Amino acid sequence: MRLVNELDLSDWERQLAYSSEQALEVLRQALLDRQPIEGLGQLRAGLLIDIDSEVLDLIERGEWRLVRPEADYVDWKMPDRAFDPKVMELMQNPPVQPSRSPKIFRLVDSVTGDPLTQRHYIATVDGDTAPRRTDGEGIAHLFVSPGVQQISMVIIGV
Repeated sequence: MRLVNELDLSDWERQLAYSSEQALEVLRQALLDRQPIEGLGQLRAGLLIDIDSEVLDLIERGEWRLVRPEADYVDWKMPDRAFDPKVMELMQNPPVQPSRSPKIFRLVDSVTGDPLTQRHYIATVDGDTAPRRTDGEGIAHLFVSPGVQQISMVIIGV
């Protein structure tokens, strides 16, 4: 709940404001319990004498209104075209995605036969190069399209 100057009330807040009698009852209790009320500081700032009876007097005269918490819950209205039909069609019938199949190579030292673990290499797949690294077992994982013609790898630092 919050206090709002009568002149600043929106139509929605006006519908959800307490009556003067109800507001007086709620405010008296809140002031006794020293509960924080949004807008009370602004109301008090405009008073000549900052005492509770002056606050209650403004409420009783209707110059300030106590608005229910529900006024802050916005009644969101969905636009007529919330979802683009083209997007919905694509979601229901997604286009075929290009498939990639894994190519797995185990890179080993040609002399000792030990796996080349965590080694940087450059992979060239049909002319496209990319720096990569082997895993802890010396395996190089390449994901390529089914129509790949040529794969080459150059190990760095060997």
